[in-house]
Amino acid sequence: MSTLRGAFDPETLAMLRGVFDEACLALTPDQLTPSMRSKLAERILKGAGETFCAGDDIKGFATFEREDVLWEIRMYQQTVNLIDNLVPVTIAAVDGVCTGGGLELTLVCDFVVATDRSRWGMPEINWDITPGWGGTGRLSKFAGRRKAKEWNLIGALFDAHTAERHDLANRVVAPERLDAEVDELIDAILAKDAKTVTTTKYFIDKAADLDMWSSMFFEGAPQRGTDQTGILAFADPELRAKRHKSRDFWQDRQTVG
Repeated sequence: MSTLRGAFDPETLAMLRGVFDEACLALTPDQLTPSMRSKLAERILKGAGETFCAGDDIKGFATFEREDVLWEIRMYQQTVNLIDNLVPVTIAAVDGVCTGGGLELTLVCDFVVATDRSRWGMPEINWDITPGWGGTGRLSKFAGRRKAKEWNLIGALFDAHTAERHDLANRVVAPERLDAEVDELIDAILAKDAKTVTTTKYFIDKAADLDMWSSMFFEGAPQRGTDQTGILAFADPELRAKRHKSRDFWQDRQTVG
């Protein structure tokens, strides 16, 4: 688990990049080592205390030299792009403040579980700066151009239910349920075949930036392999029941609100 502490500064950025270095060694599902397979869903971003991440350390900007600005932006962009392209499944556990760079971090995670007290927003415009890690382009792909403009041009905060409604979060829970919800999600993912999970994740991520016909190429690609284990399990009632354990996951639960 990676613990974020308040706002981002160079030390926090270096910590975050270091945490994900090992995962970056596996560039394709076939390159996953047994150790990495066992850590398939253990790449979790969580805030320290009651704050997920408030984005950049704005006070630190005052100490920047002119040439520092571009370097900082590039380093932040490389970090979120690194997370976006990870082979393991990533989960953001959001509690408290999730603004600016913090919100942008959640956009590159595969799952986002948030508490009902979390507060979201893109307030950079209030300090005469613009988003730098995907708060315009990536955010508009999730919530649409109109909402991305509203949040970026006004700079107001919004609640977790609004975040969920606009596809920024998968699930909203009470604060005391956050850790348990993440643990249950990890168990549900780890119950699947690791190679199939990472391959499917790759298909979805890459296809999202393609037109429909081009994206269909991934689903029909022969390099997926010919392992018949799952298909044979489908014909076995006992094995099929075991694989169906997560079929109703999150379906019988009411969102807090």
